Amino acid sequence: MLDLSISEIAHRLVQEMDEAGIDISTPLMMDMEFCKGFGGGTKSFQDQTTETIEAVESVNREYGRTRLYPFIAADPNREDVVNIVIDALKGGTFKGVKIYPVMGFTPDDRRLYPIYEYCMDNGIPITAHCENGGIPGLDDYYHLAHPKYWGIVLNDFPGLKLNLAHNDRTGSPWQAVIGDLIMRYPNVYTDCSYDTEMMFIPRKYFRSIKQMLNTHKIRDRLLYGTDWYMGRCFWTEKSYLKWFTTYSRRIPWCRVEFTGEEIKRMTEDNPRRFLGLN
Repeated sequence: MLDLSISEIAHRLVQEMDEAGIDISTPLMMDMEFCKGFGGGTKSFQDQTTETIEAVESVNREYGRTRLYPFIAADPNREDVVNIVIDALKGGTFKGVKIYPVMGFTPDDRRLYPIYEYCMDNGIPITAHCENGGIPGLDDYYHLAHPKYWGIVLNDFPGLKLNLAHNDRTGSPWQAVIGDLIMRYPNVYTDCSYDTEMMFIPRKYFRSIKQMLNTHKIRDRLLYGTDWYMGRCFWTEKSYLKWFTTYSRRIPWCRVEFTGEEIKRMTEDNPRRFLGLN
Protein backbone atom coordinates (compact mmCIF):
# COMPACT_ATOMS: atom_id res chain seq x y z
CA MET A 1 0.00 0.00 0.00
CA LEU A 2 2.92 2.36 0.66
CA ASP A 3 3.86 2.19 -3.01
CA LEU A 4 0.43 3.34 -4.20
CA SER A 5 -0.59 6.90 -5.00
CA ILE A 6 -3.51 8.52 -3.17
CA SER A 7 -5.67 7.93 -6.25
CA GLU A 8 -4.71 4.24 -6.41
CA ILE A 9 -5.40 3.85 -2.68
CA ALA A 10 -8.83 5.47 -3.09
CA HIS A 11 -9.81 3.11 -5.91
CA ARG A 12 -8.52 0.09 -3.96
CA LEU A 13 -10.63 1.16 -0.99
CA VAL A 14 -13.80 1.39 -3.08
CA GLN A 15 -13.13 -2.03 -4.59
CA GLU A 16 -13.05 -3.50 -1.09
CA MET A 17 -16.13 -1.51 -0.14
CA ASP A 18 -17.97 -3.10 -3.06
CA GLU A 19 -16.86 -6.58 -1.96
CA ALA A 20 -18.18 -5.89 1.55
CA GLY A 21 -21.43 -4.22 0.47
CA ILE A 22 -20.37 -0.86 1.92
CA ASP A 23 -21.82 2.18 0.18
CA ILE A 24 -19.98 5.15 1.75
CA SER A 25 -16.77 5.64 3.69
CA THR A 26 -15.01 8.65 5.21
CA PRO A 27 -11.28 8.79 4.38
CA LEU A 28 -9.54 10.85 7.07
CA MET A 29 -6.54 13.01 6.19
CA MET A 30 -3.62 13.40 8.57
CA ASP A 31 -1.24 16.34 8.75
CA MET A 32 2.11 14.66 9.39
CA GLU A 33 4.40 17.66 8.99
CA PHE A 34 4.55 18.39 12.71
CA CYS A 35 4.64 14.75 13.84
CA LYS A 36 6.97 14.66 16.85
CA GLY A 37 7.98 11.06 16.24
CA PHE A 38 8.73 11.27 12.52
CA GLY A 39 10.03 14.80 12.31
CA GLY A 40 8.09 15.72 9.19
CA GLY A 41 9.55 14.84 5.81
CA THR A 42 6.22 13.61 4.45
CA LYS A 43 4.23 14.65 1.40
CA SER A 44 3.40 18.35 1.56
CA PHE A 45 0.00 19.13 3.02
CA GLN A 46 -0.99 21.08 -0.10
CA ASP A 47 -0.09 18.15 -2.36
CA GLN A 48 -1.93 15.72 -0.10
CA THR A 49 -5.02 17.94 -0.12
CA THR A 50 -4.97 18.42 -3.89
CA GLU A 51 -4.43 14.72 -4.60
CA THR A 52 -7.16 13.71 -2.16
CA ILE A 53 -9.66 16.03 -3.86
CA GLU A 54 -8.72 14.67 -7.29
CA ALA A 55 -8.95 11.06 -6.11
CA VAL A 56 -12.31 11.50 -4.41
CA GLU A 57 -13.84 13.38 -7.33
CA SER A 58 -12.55 10.70 -9.73
CA VAL A 59 -14.12 7.89 -7.70
CA ASN A 60 -17.42 9.70 -7.25
CA ARG A 61 -17.61 10.49 -10.99
CA GLU A 62 -16.86 6.89 -11.89
CA TYR A 63 -19.72 5.60 -9.72
CA GLY A 64 -22.13 8.42 -10.52
CA ARG A 65 -22.76 9.07 -6.83
CA THR A 66 -20.87 9.98 -3.67
CA ARG A 67 -18.89 7.02 -2.36
CA LEU A 68 -16.17 8.87 -0.43
CA TYR A 69 -16.76 11.62 2.16
CA PRO A 70 -13.23 12.80 3.03
CA PHE A 71 -12.37 14.74 6.20
CA ILE A 72 -9.58 17.34 6.11
CA ALA A 73 -6.93 17.35 8.83
CA ALA A 74 -6.67 20.28 11.23
CA ASP A 75 -3.41 20.75 13.16
CA PRO A 76 -3.14 24.03 15.12
CA ASN A 77 0.60 24.13 14.46
CA ARG A 78 -0.03 24.76 10.75
CA GLU A 79 0.11 28.42 9.84
CA ASP A 80 -3.27 29.80 8.76
CA VAL A 81 -4.93 26.46 9.62
CA VAL A 82 -8.34 28.08 10.18
CA ASN A 83 -8.58 29.54 6.68
CA ILE A 84 -7.11 26.42 5.09
CA VAL A 85 -9.66 24.12 6.73
CA ILE A 86 -12.69 26.36 6.28
CA ASP A 87 -11.83 27.06 2.62
CA ALA A 88 -11.46 23.32 2.02
CA LEU A 89 -14.89 22.68 3.59
CA LYS A 90 -16.46 25.44 1.52
CA GLY A 91 -14.96 23.84 -1.59
CA GLY A 92 -17.47 21.03 -1.24
CA THR A 93 -15.34 17.89 -1.56
CA PHE A 94 -14.36 17.67 2.10
CA LYS A 95 -17.32 16.83 4.34
CA GLY A 96 -15.73 16.95 7.78
CA VAL A 97 -12.62 17.59 9.90
CA LYS A 98 -10.08 15.15 11.35
CA ILE A 99 -8.31 15.97 14.64
CA TYR A 100 -5.26 13.90 15.63
CA PRO A 101 -3.97 15.23 18.97
CA VAL A 102 -1.16 12.66 19.22
CA MET A 103 0.72 14.83 16.71
CA GLY A 104 1.52 17.17 19.60
CA PHE A 105 -1.45 19.26 20.78
CA THR A 106 -4.58 18.96 22.88
CA PRO A 107 -8.11 19.30 21.45
CA ASP A 108 -8.79 22.39 23.56
CA ASP A 109 -6.04 24.34 21.76
CA ARG A 110 -7.59 27.77 21.26
CA ARG A 111 -6.19 28.01 17.73
CA LEU A 112 -8.77 25.37 16.73
CA TYR A 113 -11.76 27.19 18.22
CA PRO A 114 -12.75 29.12 15.05
CA ILE A 115 -12.88 25.76 13.24
CA TYR A 116 -15.09 24.29 15.96
CA GLU A 117 -17.38 27.30 15.77
CA TYR A 118 -17.69 27.00 12.00
CA CYS A 119 -18.36 23.25 12.20
CA MET A 120 -21.00 23.63 14.92
CA ASP A 121 -22.77 26.44 13.09
CA ASN A 122 -22.83 24.47 9.83
CA GLY A 123 -23.45 20.95 11.16
CA ILE A 124 -20.08 19.68 9.93
CA PRO A 125 -18.85 16.49 11.65
CA ILE A 126 -15.48 16.14 13.35
CA THR A 127 -13.71 12.83 13.92
CA ALA A 128 -11.00 12.84 16.57
CA HIS A 129 -8.48 10.17 17.47
CA CYS A 130 -9.44 9.25 21.05
CA GLU A 131 -7.34 6.23 21.95
CA ASN A 132 -4.42 5.75 24.32
CA GLY A 133 -2.27 4.74 21.38
CA GLY A 134 -1.78 5.63 17.75
CA ILE A 135 1.03 6.33 15.31
CA PRO A 136 4.06 4.24 16.38
CA GLY A 137 6.82 6.09 18.16
CA LEU A 138 4.67 8.70 19.86
CA ASP A 139 4.19 7.02 23.25
CA ASP A 140 4.89 10.24 25.14
CA TYR A 141 2.02 11.96 23.32
CA TYR A 142 -0.83 9.47 23.62
CA HIS A 143 -2.25 11.27 26.66
CA LEU A 144 -2.94 14.33 24.49
CA ALA A 145 -5.90 12.46 22.96
CA HIS A 146 -7.66 12.02 26.33
CA PRO A 147 -11.42 12.72 26.06
CA LYS A 148 -11.26 15.05 29.07
CA TYR A 149 -9.96 17.76 26.76
CA TRP A 150 -13.09 17.46 24.65
CA GLY A 151 -15.12 18.16 27.78
CA ILE A 152 -13.51 21.60 27.81
CA VAL A 153 -14.27 22.12 24.11
CA LEU A 154 -17.88 20.97 24.41
CA ASN A 155 -18.48 23.33 27.29
CA ASP A 156 -17.95 26.14 24.75
CA PHE A 157 -19.43 24.34 21.72
CA PRO A 158 -22.18 22.08 23.13
CA GLY A 159 -23.77 21.42 19.74
CA LEU A 160 -20.56 20.23 18.08
CA LYS A 161 -21.01 17.04 16.05
CA LEU A 162 -18.08 14.95 17.28
CA ASN A 163 -16.94 11.35 16.89
CA LEU A 164 -14.43 10.23 19.54
CA ALA A 165 -12.88 7.49 17.44
CA HIS A 166 -11.75 4.04 18.61
CA ASN A 167 -13.51 4.23 21.99
CA ASP A 168 -10.13 3.34 23.52
CA ARG A 169 -9.58 -0.10 25.09
CA THR A 170 -12.35 -2.26 26.56
CA GLY A 171 -12.98 -1.27 30.16
CA SER A 172 -10.49 1.59 30.16
CA PRO A 173 -11.12 4.78 32.18
CA TRP A 174 -11.33 6.68 28.88
CA GLN A 175 -14.47 4.78 27.89
CA ALA A 176 -16.30 6.07 30.96
CA VAL A 177 -15.39 9.66 30.07
CA ILE A 178 -16.53 9.14 26.47
CA GLY A 179 -19.81 7.66 27.69
CA ASP A 180 -20.36 10.62 30.01
CA LEU A 181 -19.82 13.08 27.14
CA ILE A 182 -22.33 11.16 25.00
CA MET A 183 -24.87 11.37 27.80
CA ARG A 184 -24.33 15.10 28.33
CA TYR A 185 -24.11 16.39 24.77
CA PRO A 186 -26.56 15.72 21.91
CA ASN A 187 -24.10 15.23 19.06
CA VAL A 188 -21.21 13.27 20.58
CA TYR A 189 -20.53 9.85 19.06
CA THR A 190 -17.88 7.14 19.31
CA ASP A 191 -16.81 4.42 16.89
CA CYS A 192 -15.37 0.91 17.07
CA SER A 193 -12.76 1.28 14.33
CA TYR A 194 -9.46 -0.64 14.28
CA ASP A 195 -9.15 -2.66 17.42
CA THR A 196 -7.29 -5.97 17.49
CA GLU A 197 -9.09 -6.78 20.75
CA MET A 198 -11.85 -8.29 18.61
CA MET A 199 -9.40 -11.03 17.58
CA PHE A 200 -7.48 -11.49 20.83
CA ILE A 201 -10.26 -11.09 23.43
CA PRO A 202 -13.45 -11.29 21.32
CA ARG A 203 -15.83 -12.21 24.15
CA LYS A 204 -14.85 -9.17 26.22
CA TYR A 205 -14.71 -6.85 23.20
CA PHE A 206 -18.04 -7.77 21.62
CA ARG A 207 -19.84 -7.93 24.96
CA SER A 208 -18.74 -4.34 25.52
CA ILE A 209 -20.18 -3.29 22.15
CA LYS A 210 -23.38 -5.22 22.84
CA GLN A 211 -23.73 -3.38 26.13
CA MET A 212 -23.31 -0.02 24.37
CA LEU A 213 -26.01 -0.98 21.88
CA ASN A 214 -28.32 -1.73 24.81
CA THR A 215 -27.60 1.52 26.66
CA HIS A 216 -29.91 4.53 26.34
CA LYS A 217 -28.45 7.32 24.16
CA ILE A 218 -25.20 5.45 23.53
CA ARG A 219 -27.04 2.99 21.25
CA ASP A 220 -27.76 5.91 18.90
CA ARG A 221 -24.20 7.26 18.97
CA LEU A 222 -22.12 4.16 18.25
CA LEU A 223 -20.62 4.12 14.75
CA TYR A 224 -19.23 1.22 12.78
CA GLY A 225 -15.78 1.94 11.39
CA THR A 226 -12.66 0.11 10.23
CA ASP A 227 -9.74 2.57 9.95
CA TRP A 228 -9.10 0.57 6.79
CA TYR A 229 -5.61 1.73 5.87
CA MET A 230 -4.24 1.07 9.36
CA GLY A 231 -5.88 -2.35 9.63
CA ARG A 232 -5.18 -3.50 6.09
CA CYS A 233 -2.37 -5.83 7.23
CA PHE A 234 -4.96 -7.77 9.29
CA TRP A 235 -8.20 -7.67 7.29
CA THR A 236 -10.13 -6.46 4.29
CA GLU A 237 -13.34 -4.44 4.62
CA LYS A 238 -15.34 -7.64 4.04
CA SER A 239 -13.49 -9.72 6.65
CA TYR A 240 -13.64 -6.92 9.26
CA LEU A 241 -17.40 -6.65 8.86
CA LYS A 242 -17.75 -10.43 9.24
CA TRP A 243 -16.38 -10.21 12.79
CA PHE A 244 -19.56 -8.33 13.71
CA THR A 245 -22.09 -10.18 11.56
CA THR A 246 -20.76 -13.75 11.81
CA TYR A 247 -17.59 -14.51 13.77
CA SER A 248 -18.70 -12.90 17.04
CA ARG A 249 -21.52 -15.44 17.39
CA ARG A 250 -19.77 -18.48 15.90
CA ILE A 251 -16.53 -18.45 17.89
CA PRO A 252 -17.12 -20.86 20.80
CA TRP A 253 -15.27 -18.64 23.29
CA CYS A 254 -17.23 -15.55 22.26
CA ARG A 255 -20.89 -16.32 21.42
CA VAL A 256 -22.03 -12.69 21.19
CA GLU A 257 -24.76 -12.20 18.62
CA PHE A 258 -25.92 -8.86 17.25
CA THR A 259 -29.45 -8.57 15.97
CA GLY A 260 -30.18 -7.25 12.50
CA GLU A 261 -31.57 -4.10 14.08
CA GLU A 262 -28.37 -3.55 16.08
CA ILE A 263 -26.16 -4.02 13.01
CA LYS A 264 -28.34 -1.61 11.02
CA ARG A 265 -28.27 0.95 13.82
CA MET A 266 -24.47 0.82 14.02
CA THR A 267 -23.66 0.60 10.30
CA GLU A 268 -26.44 2.67 8.72
CA ASP A 269 -28.72 4.72 10.97
CA ASN A 270 -26.12 6.24 13.28
CA PRO A 271 -23.52 6.97 10.57
CA ARG A 272 -26.14 8.66 8.40
CA ARG A 273 -27.15 10.88 11.30
CA PHE A 274 -23.53 11.72 12.09
CA LEU A 275 -22.79 12.60 8.45
CA GLY A 276 -26.02 14.53 8.04
CA LEU A 277 -27.37 12.20 5.37
CA ASN A 278 -30.83 11.66 6.88
